[in-house]
Amino acid sequence: MTYSPTIGRVNTPELLKKLYQIPILRDLGEEDLCQVAELFFETLYPRESVIFYEQDCPEKTGARIYFITSGSVKLVKYSSDGESTIVRLVSTGEFFGVTGALTNQPNPFSAEALTDTEILYLNKDSFKKLISLYPQVALNIICALGEMLWFNYATHNQVVKKSDVRVAKIILYHLRRDGYRDVPEGLMLQIQLPHDYIASMTGIAYEESVRIISRLKKQQQCIQYLRGGKIIITDLEALREVAQDFDSIGGY
Repeated sequence: MTYSPTIGRVNTPELLKKLYQIPILRDLGEEDLCQVAELFFETLYPRESVIFYEQDCPEKTGARIYFITSGSVKLVKYSSDGESTIVRLVSTGEFFGVTGALTNQPNPFSAEALTDTEILYLNKDSFKKLISLYPQVALNIICALGEMLWFNYATHNQVVKKSDVRVAKIILYHLRRDGYRDVPEGLMLQIQLPHDYIASMTGIAYEESVRIISRLKKQQQCIQYLRGGKIIITDLEALREVAQDFDSIGGY
């Protein structure tokens, strides 16, 4: 069974702060956000709790679009023998659940809280109302989905990219997307990237992910990898060279 969180409205000042964190709403003014706020509910999911299961029918379990305001969620597919593949990590400001909610098809994956996670959600009818009132929000969603497709191409392009390149690209992608905080050793990613996620997203074996991360740490000396998937970039330029990434990143 999925975890049953406490669900409720939040007071407007607090909710407006959280709505400002959602990039697809960035074009809305304060007055518009106040109107939009009435459509949202808030939930809190503890680490490792299940938000919904693969193959659940959204019409029966709740057709919802979820927006993360704090924490992260992993979207997972399971094989018949119980092997898991992480499809994507979703973090602060991002959304998930659109496919199942809007197509009335069974969920294509399970959603599990990777950390304690705060979520705002809309039901399907409220979501349709939102994009009918504000078409720019729909355009922002399309752009966000396009970014996801680009990421999948960049990390799975095994014909022209070596495994080390794809792994380095994933780290840089999450640096751009999720941000970092300064620590004495360098730049610590705001999101954790466990080995099973790196392996799933690059199409390599778990053991190879471990070896590549070790090479990036010991030979290239551009990252540190800490327990739980915490990554510190100790030499950004060296990591960019491995990734063959020559675009500027966050002012660098």
